[in-house]
Parts: sequence; structure tokens; C-alpha cells
Amino acid sequence: MTTVNSEEKKTGYDPMLITDKGSGRKYYGGDQNWYGSNTMAFAGCGSVACANMLRMLAHKYPSKFNDEGVSGELRALTDNVYYKDEFTGLMGNIYKSMLVLEIPFIRKIYDSVKRDNKIFKIIPSSLGLSLNGFINGTLRYCMRRGLLLHAHSLPTAFCSYDRGLEFIREGIDRSGCVIMLTSLNRHPLRLYSGDNGELTGGSDTKKGVRSHFMTITGIEENKDGSSPLIKISTWGRAATVPFDKLNRSWHRTRAYTSCLYYFTPAGSAAVVRADMRKSLLVLVKAVLRGMFGWILPN
Repeated sequence: MTTVNSEEKKTGYDPMLITDKGSGRKYYGGDQNWYGSNTMAFAGCGSVACANMLRMLAHKYPSKFNDEGVSGELRALTDNVYYKDEFTGLMGNIYKSMLVLEIPFIRKIYDSVKRDNKIFKIIPSSLGLSLNGFINGTLRYCMRRGLLLHAHSLPTAFCSYDRGLEFIREGIDRSGCVIMLTSLNRHPLRLYSGDNGELTGGSDTKKGVRSHFMTITGIEENKDGSSPLIKISTWGRAATVPFDKLNRSWHRTRAYTSCLYYFTPAGSAAVVRADMRKSLLVLVKAVLRGMFGWILPN
């Protein structure tokens, strides 16, 4: 797996592991199904990915998270052991800052029925979170709590194999993880049930993942020299997708809002505000790449 080089990173514990205080079970990152609201569980993958990213970033740059003026909610992310209840609360606070587009009347119906009701597949209660909304929501949440971040993004429609892999390696090295938004493009995903985020135990395959935020945490190189596996945290479990299949899914017009992101500490509030203003340009670039990416240089 890709190693993360940092003078500040804590050792001896994987920060992606979230512990259930009652059972002792360890999850590999957060799970949107932890939300009590059905609507939030339906549309909350972006806030979960943001919470995962902040957890990793806190262990990459603990001094930044412990600066004077940073909220206790963010300071707590530097602890080695972090519990599910606290993480669910963090996810909820981030969700509020993301300004997810909900349909109030339908949300009331959604939240009053069982979570496996067929209505979820027919009428969505939320339009979800946009590519640029994720950037703004993340920066807004953190700035209000005293943490200044700089956003790095790569729209991936028609992105070359080498450029996509380079960005992922760069983001893992500088931030600890990379957020991936899969748009209407589809790709497979193998979910594992191994303990402590290990790629062991039983697994099941999702054949057509789409419209979903996930957290890339590493790159597993194959000994036979074939395309590496991208290690992912989603739904509280470790997962993998062969990078060649992921990259292939980007070479479709319907990948027009697919994107990769990572975040690093910012030097000033001016940098944060500039990133928020430029987020709309990232969306425009993503749409243009989806429309004309097959003839545009990477």
C-alpha cells in the first residue's frame, strides 16, 4: 500500500478505524446508515467522506488541529481512539454545513417509513450534494470552527490513466486520503468484512456503484504488475476497485461531474475564500470535460 510520509503523523493506530464503544467493533471509516434520518442516510455520503478526510488529516497535521481557536470537535479527531457515537455527531454537523438539497415535504414521508421501503428507489427525498457544494461545505464547516483548509480537485471525466493515479498518490501523500465522487459513471466495488480495515474475510461485489462519495485511503500494488487496486472506505467497510476499471468508467460523457479531491492546511482565510469562489469554476471545468474531454488535453 502507498505509505504516507509525515513528521507529524501518529503511529501505532489506523485513524480510519472507528470503534463502537459498546461492542468494541471497529469500522473502517463512517457509514451514512448511522444517521437516524432516512433522508440523511440516503444523501449523507458526502458528509461521511468529509468526516473521514478530517480524521485522516488530523493525524497528518495534529498541530494544526490543536491550534488555539480550533473547536473541540475538531481537536478530538487527533485522539488515537475515536468512537462511533462521536463520529456520527461529527457527520451530522458536517451535513448541516453542506447545504444538501432536500425536498422538505418528501423528507417528512421518507423519515416516517422503514428504511428499506421501495419508495426510496422511486422518489428521492434529496437531490444530493453537488461537486462544488462538497468543496464549499467542507471549507465552510472547517472555517467556522477555526480550521483553514485549501482544496485541491481534479475533475475526472476523460482523465488519463497516469494523471488520475498521480493525483491519488499525491493526495494520499499530502493529506492522508483522497475523496472520490463517482457521478453517473458506473464501476464495480468489492466490499470486505475483514477486521481493522484488512482486505480479508468474506466479500461481496457491487457491480454498478454511482452517484456516491467515497474515501480513497491507499493503493494496493499487484505483484503480477497488473493495474493496482484502489483501497476505499465506504459504508464503514474497506473496499477495493481495480484502477483500470475505475479509469475506464471516467471515459464516458456521464462521468461529467466525477471528481477527486484532497485538502491541506491553508495559510490564510483569503485562500479559503478564494477556493470557495473558484469552486463553481471547478464544476464548469468538470462539465466541459464531460462534454469535450475526449478531445481536450489532460
